Amino acid sequence: MKRRFNITGSCIPERHYMVRLDDRMKQIQEDYIEYGSYFVINRGRQYGKTTTLRALEEYLKDEYLVLSLDFQEISSKKFSDETMFSKAFADKFRHALQNTDKDYKDNLVKILSDFRADTPDVGLDDLFECLSDLCRQSLQPVVLMIDEVDSASNNQVFIDFLAQLRALYLKRDKVPTFHSVILAGVYHIKNLKLKIRKESEHQYNSPWNIAEDFDAAMSFSSSQIAAMLEEYETDHQTGMDIPNIAEEIFQYTSGYPVLVSSICKYIDEKFNRAWSKKGVEAAVKKILDDSIPLFESMIRHLSEYPEMKKMFQTILFQGKPFSYNPYTKEINLACMFGYTVNNDGIVQIANRIFETQLYNYFFSEEELSNAIVNTAKKTIISTTITRTKGIC
Repeated sequence: MKRRFNITGSCIPERHYMVRLDDRMKQIQEDYIEYGSYFVINRGRQYGKTTTLRALEEYLKDEYLVLSLDFQEISSKKFSDETMFSKAFADKFRHALQNTDKDYKDNLVKILSDFRADTPDVGLDDLFECLSDLCRQSLQPVVLMIDEVDSASNNQVFIDFLAQLRALYLKRDKVPTFHSVILAGVYHIKNLKLKIRKESEHQYNSPWNIAEDFDAAMSFSSSQIAAMLEEYETDHQTGMDIPNIAEEIFQYTSGYPVLVSSICKYIDEKFNRAWSKKGVEAAVKKILDDSIPLFESMIRHLSEYPEMKKMFQTILFQGKPFSYNPYTKEINLACMFGYTVNNDGIVQIANRIFETQLYNYFFSEEELSNAIVNTAKKTIISTTITRTKGIC
């Protein structure tokens, strides 16, 4: 099958040129899964979270029963009360189980089928008793992965679901439960609670305080980009200078996955495979000129969080450094969205492409504001002159 660079959805090795994830998978298994950790993979939009989960599911499947769910597949209506949510979760869980290649899965599927048939007024406590029974009878440790937890961000039922997971986690020396749980989304769980609880309440009291901090690197290094380009070059024989092109791409993107793939895709498909410094520059300009989901999210967040916008303007136009403090809401959010990084205790814009896009947006906003003010002044002056003539 022919492969191409991908910037929409998760990457599939057989279909797409992508950075090799073996080292990342090994690190996650050794640092988190083997210890039975519960954790959250929260990174900015299009940062490779879903691709990582897919690769991890494949990597772990021989030693664990890995069940992967996506909360985008559960409608918002079913998060409105715990009965609907519990039924929907059980159905998605059963479907994931049926798609595994485990020869013992039929017994586990029956547990869920009997649960759905025998418990019409199911609640979260009933659901978790069933899941505990399933974990008890599984022949391998069960790893639960849930993608797009942001889909549940405005629902108290989801917070109650997390509380149930936490309760079983704290009793897992006595009660069978999941070996490891991995949640993935842009927002960290404690930030999800900001959307639900009143501002007067404590903002960081999360039922997910059992989670290990996830600090595995998910941005691409120059050498990882080069390895991806080597696979491409094997197929196309362009004669590119792989180390220099990889480093040039890294300098613009700092390894932000979708930006790396976007540059490569534009060079390959829009610029006649011009694998050169000028080709990279042309691809970057095209990315900045296009309306892409990543930048649309950035502009929306500037509107939603005006203090974060002021911070960016201060950094870019005044050159004033901000000390990194994870408890400052705007700094926390900017890093969580992937727009900034903590560079030796100083908040820094994550990459040159983001810097340029922010500059362009702020300049455009200023120009528009000045044009509106000038037009208003001319209108006022014109109206004043007209009225003065009328009085005369």
